[in-house]
Amino acid sequence: DIPNRLKRNFFIFNLVLPSITSINDIYGQMLDGRFTANDFDGPTLDSVSKLTDATIQLWRVMKSKMLPTPAKFHYVFNMRDLSRVFQGILLT
Repeated sequence: DIPNRLKRNFFIFNLVLPSITSINDIYGQMLDGRFTANDFDGPTLDSVSKLTDATIQLWRVMKSKMLPTPAKFHYVFNMRDLSRVFQGILLT
């Protein structure tokens, strides 16, 4: 049993990941705002929508295939990693 004096120093909460549709909508709208029809041609805009789906699919594969082990405990792929990919795209 953990003493109450120690428990009061910690706080635990759980957040559920959004659905894939919501993730696709969020990042898709960001890319649509960055790559507008005024600045880019049709083929580029088509590849932007495919880029969103491909990035999310890659993230899901990495999350399911590369599970953390005692030797590779840093293999935890979360929304932060996905956000960093899209941040790099938006900064180009």
